[in-house]
Amino acid sequence: MTTLLGTAFGRLPSRLRVLGFATLLAILGAVLLAVTPDAALSPERAWTLPFFAVVIAFGAAEATALHVEIRKQSHSLSLSGVVLLFGVLYLSPALLTLAFVLGAAPAMIWIRKADWVKTTWNASLFFAEAALAALIVRSVLGFEFPDSAVEWLVPLSAMLAAELMSLLAVPLVIMASDATYRQGLFADVGRSQTVAVFAGMFTVTAAAASAADQNMLIYAGVPMVGIGLLFKSAGQLAQRYSDLQRLHSFTRALTDERGARTVDAGLTHLVEIMRSRTAFLLTMASDDEGETDRMRALLDDSFHDLDPDPIADRLLSLLDTVPVTELSRDDPRTIVRELLDDLGVERLLAGRVLGEVERTGVVAVGDRLGMRREFTVDEIRLFGSLADTLSARLSNDYLVEQLEVQAQHDALTGLPNRLNFEVGLTAVSSKPDASGIVAMIDLDRFKEINDSLGHDTGDRLLIEVANRLRDHARAGDMVARFGGDEFAMLLVNRPTDVPGSIERRLQDTHASLCAKVELDGIEFEIGASVGVAEWPKHGRDSTRLLHRADVAMYQAKRNQLGIVWYTPDLERDAPRRTDLYLSARQALDEGHFSVEIQPKVSTVDGRITGGEALLRWTHPKHGPVSPLEFLPLIDQAGLAAKMTRFVLTRAIDAAAMCRDAGIEVPIAVNLTSRDLLDPRLPGEIQSLLADAGLPASAIQVEITEDAMVVDFDTSVRVLSAVRAAGVRVAIDDFGTGYSSLQHLHRLPVDQLKIDRSFVSRLSSDSSAAAIVRASVSLANDLGLVIVAEGVEDEESLHLVADMGCGEVQGFLISRSRPLLDFIAWSRRWNDTAPADRLRNAGRSSVEEPIAVGERTVGGS
Repeated sequence: MTTLLGTAFGRLPSRLRVLGFATLLAILGAVLLAVTPDAALSPERAWTLPFFAVVIAFGAAEATALHVEIRKQSHSLSLSGVVLLFGVLYLSPALLTLAFVLGAAPAMIWIRKADWVKTTWNASLFFAEAALAALIVRSVLGFEFPDSAVEWLVPLSAMLAAELMSLLAVPLVIMASDATYRQGLFADVGRSQTVAVFAGMFTVTAAAASAADQNMLIYAGVPMVGIGLLFKSAGQLAQRYSDLQRLHSFTRALTDERGARTVDAGLTHLVEIMRSRTAFLLTMASDDEGETDRMRALLDDSFHDLDPDPIADRLLSLLDTVPVTELSRDDPRTIVRELLDDLGVERLLAGRVLGEVERTGVVAVGDRLGMRREFTVDEIRLFGSLADTLSARLSNDYLVEQLEVQAQHDALTGLPNRLNFEVGLTAVSSKPDASGIVAMIDLDRFKEINDSLGHDTGDRLLIEVANRLRDHARAGDMVARFGGDEFAMLLVNRPTDVPGSIERRLQDTHASLCAKVELDGIEFEIGASVGVAEWPKHGRDSTRLLHRADVAMYQAKRNQLGIVWYTPDLERDAPRRTDLYLSARQALDEGHFSVEIQPKVSTVDGRITGGEALLRWTHPKHGPVSPLEFLPLIDQAGLAAKMTRFVLTRAIDAAAMCRDAGIEVPIAVNLTSRDLLDPRLPGEIQSLLADAGLPASAIQVEITEDAMVVDFDTSVRVLSAVRAAGVRVAIDDFGTGYSSLQHLHRLPVDQLKIDRSFVSRLSSDSSAAAIVRASVSLANDLGLVIVAEGVEDEESLHLVADMGCGEVQGFLISRSRPLLDFIAWSRRWNDTAPADRLRNAGRSSVEEPIAVGERTVGGS
């Protein structure tokens, strides 16, 4: 049937098909009148008042019509059938059709905005209905009024017969217009016509009353107006409910999609919901994203990629001041006509999307299908909601992609991070026929350069090192940055490689790292210490290979040997590491470790909002030891849990002393991944607080994203118990570890701390700025406090404050301080006027620098 309709009607324009069908209905009406010629005449009774009453009734009925969307057509359901029952008793079909044209046509054209084709179709359909109703009434009753309940069934049957004709004609004209057959259309129209049965019952009652006195038509008109208004209100409510259903289904359709699938799914559903011929989505990437502008189009059920260059500027300029706009060829502006020509459409409804993460775009639908070409006010409003939904989904996809990239890559250099590298190493080294080396690389003089010339120069130097390592990697190799000035390389042997080639490649890489680097006219010679482990010779387990490469690297660094290949003897030749390892337990037992406090302050009024406990160790033989060096030893010695309890105790003691001094701020303690697996931790925290007589708000715990990787569910349970006790929870170094939105919303956290690697690059890197803004937006949506770490200059302070970060922490405010010094500093800070605190930050005192890469303890 579909093929037959397509063959018969597919080559004709849609409007011509509709006009042809209207002509057939008019002929059918004439044939029905020809069966009983007398039915075309008016009965011998007064018809003037009924005629004008019916004209007015038709106008009111069409003005309050309901619009039922069936596939790509809009079917109007009105109370004209009720008026037909009155009219067929008083007027001939000719006069009744004239009354319909005089009353209904103006309402359809000026109120419902129907075009002349649809008005012609409705007039033809009504003429055929009137002829059929007149044939039934005149054939049974002649020109007499019914005078019994049984006889009144005749006009009621006539009205229902006319409704049945409409039930058949409307689906047929829709199928003729679309040149497709769909049996379900009859059921769709039938459900929309069921109200006619109930309306007919009322009409019979009103008509029976008017038979006794035509003036009763005036009284019948009052409830008819009421019914019409209720009809209209019900239609508006039904339309709003339908729009909500469409918006809900649109949102659900996008829920499980990602990336390109989101775009295609969105365009597919937009075409269906808006009943349009085509849909477009233009996305414009910022210059530094490494992406290109893209335009995706859905036309005639197939997707196309269009050239956005001639279209993008025109679309964006037309949406410069409005979120949604409708464009048509009636618009006198040249830019509109050129745009429609480029897109190949007659009418366009466009809305802006993607405005939250430094990207922009436009979504549009073109050429509404059906006899009505323009979009209604309700459709424009619905389209705006759909555009907002699509924009939110695309922005969320972009944010997820960015966070997933950050979860697997170093923020500064773009290299894979340790987690990513370990996954890659495991995949390659586990292959039975594979071989290669793992090289751990540590820059020799980076600390001195970083401390003397600042973090900006140090960061640029690290980027240069990363680029040199990339240049020496082949396909299948891998380069990563583990943190600070520590890098790793995975070099894979190929079957075609000659013996010794991998050694020569490693030597070339090392020579490249030792070559001079010029920054701002200054030349540096940094050098690098490289430790190498081979697989399968030294094992296939990634953890063991990295450990053995690390052992060799420490040997190379201590003895300035450049490159050292692992041998078992190296693990017995590590005097400093062994000394530190052996003395760590004694130092912890005897209290040689100490805790310093670094403050956090509000960006609004500069008040102190908290402090963070940082672990320090001054070894009697080796002097100050970096946390980067002793924390792994603490973990290897099995002292991590004991160290966390030590820091917790010191932090609670510090909180108590601060409160005694009138400084009531929470002191934060970092937790390790091992701590998050210990179900006893929440009870121990409560016990320590109770012993000190402090409320749970006196301390705070911080976790890094990587700390959740080992056992996410257990970690969530432990953190939830800690938070249920009243202790606030923060995510530290947010954006640098195992970021995941689907995990983040499950975490019982109160605060996000943006890592300093993003904050330090806000003024020079728009990608870092985009991540910070997205993180702030995410924190706000989740109701979390946002803290910017590593604020070291006034420009960074102003930038993070403008972006909405509520709190800041960094050297600009204060370095970490011993407890008594922290209390004294806090008093001086509080004595400063609120307006001057942040204004004078970094000017009132000289802060002592801390080595780059120094991290907080008890877990980080």
